[in-house]
Amino acid sequence: MSRLNNFIILLFVCIAVVTSCPGCTDKKPNLDNCNSIERQPAISPDYTNTTLPPNIAPTNFIIKEAASAYFVRVSSKQGEDINILSRSAEIRIPIKPWKKLLNENRNKSLLITIFIRNEECKWSRFAPIENHIAAEEIDSHLVYRLMKPLYQYWDKLGIYQRDLTGYDERPIVLNTAMGKNCVNCHSFHNYNPDRMIFHMRAGAVGTSMILAYDGETHKVDTSTSFNHATSYRSWHPNGQIIAFAFNTVKQIFHAAGKNLDVYDRASDLLLYNVKTNTITTSPKISSAERMETYPEWSPDGRYLYFCSSPALESFDKDEHPLKKIRYDLMRISYDAQTDSWGEVEPVLLASKLGRSVAHSKFSPDGRYVLLCMSEYSYFPLYMPDSDLYLLDTETMEFHKPDNINSDRAESYHCFSSNGRWVVFSSKRQDGQSTHPYFSYFDTSGHFSKPFLLPQKNPAYQQSRVIVYNVPEFVKGPVKIPPQKLVKTAWSEQIVKAKLDPKVSTKQSEETEETPYESNLHDADP
Repeated sequence: MSRLNNFIILLFVCIAVVTSCPGCTDKKPNLDNCNSIERQPAISPDYTNTTLPPNIAPTNFIIKEAASAYFVRVSSKQGEDINILSRSAEIRIPIKPWKKLLNENRNKSLLITIFIRNEECKWSRFAPIENHIAAEEIDSHLVYRLMKPLYQYWDKLGIYQRDLTGYDERPIVLNTAMGKNCVNCHSFHNYNPDRMIFHMRAGAVGTSMILAYDGETHKVDTSTSFNHATSYRSWHPNGQIIAFAFNTVKQIFHAAGKNLDVYDRASDLLLYNVKTNTITTSPKISSAERMETYPEWSPDGRYLYFCSSPALESFDKDEHPLKKIRYDLMRISYDAQTDSWGEVEPVLLASKLGRSVAHSKFSPDGRYVLLCMSEYSYFPLYMPDSDLYLLDTETMEFHKPDNINSDRAESYHCFSSNGRWVVFSSKRQDGQSTHPYFSYFDTSGHFSKPFLLPQKNPAYQQSRVIVYNVPEFVKGPVKIPPQKLVKTAWSEQIVKAKLDPKVSTKQSEETEETPYESNLHDADP
């Protein structure tokens, strides 16, 4: 057979294939000639039926439906549609048209319509996914610590900042540059990225606090004859006072069932003044009869809220008291100008309900307190039954919002600066990793369905076993160079905190912090 005849036969075969499957040559499906599938498609992460900030990065996803090709249309009431044709189930939405579309359609619906093509080259269309675009933006940056889910030791960990309007993630400080110590308990004054603290424990640089304040950095030793190194913290609204807890933390490993429990042998509260470098406290928040932890200032600065439990000595000595240790939410008034204290008063007596409180966080307007409650202890990160509860400070009623909780641990959380967004830590993905989830919080006190931190690679979160620890909103990027923080950490110039002469010194039980204790102590600041 001649080459010409072979070519003619091959040409007819190609024509026959194209004619029998005309849809395969289409760049997109014919909207008027598609089979309708009367359900929404399965996608991962689950960015469906939720509320999104108008400035959030594209919520890229993986389509969990078998097909030979995919077509995705992202649309809203105004502006141009975003059309994506892909042979891969991994969908990455271009960032510029996404931002334009969301910004033009605040307070409107966002539709994601997914088409799939089968092996016979026929296109089918799923019911559209409908999300809502909020009118209010989310704070531009989120700061968190990244670490492996370890209990006794750490290796590489660091404090990072993520641009929520895109995918840029940069380290603020890495422990590998500081002798592989533990860095933890970062915190900002009023969402200000120029005023922050974090603690360092063990390692070659020693145990101290790094204070970054309006361009200056200091290495501070907060221990005194009254207290050892401080931990859990809360900035007073005036930006001058920081409330701290200082705790003696222990952990228990179990041979069966839940593998880890955490408790304090002792804990008290104190105040540190960043201007005068002075430690002060009151017997009302540092008594031997009770354990106080997790301080949190009310937005007006008039009250210090904290979690409190009877001291260990008050429990029955014949059995381990761990499961009896339950913390209540308390508060005490404080006048920052006169340095005077009121009386401790109860806010939420969770112990009477067989529950224990942790991580009370205020909405910026002071109306609501979001907190964790679990069966016992104050360490929700390791309590599978830990859930988020919302307390209304006007009515003093509280409830568990079912649409933001899961059957696994929900722990550290905070409000955005405008009060309309909440970020919280959750182990809902696999029970081991901890990831940040976001929810819209409306003016009536209701939450939207949570959504996972968006990533450029939508498979990224599912592919790594990691802990996002202590997610904190800030209004902009932290501009302090990491090199400056590292230099301060290694510096031999240490600011030694002074003890207020009015405070009666007491000899706290000296416990040398080991990597075993310190890693636990800092895992959920």
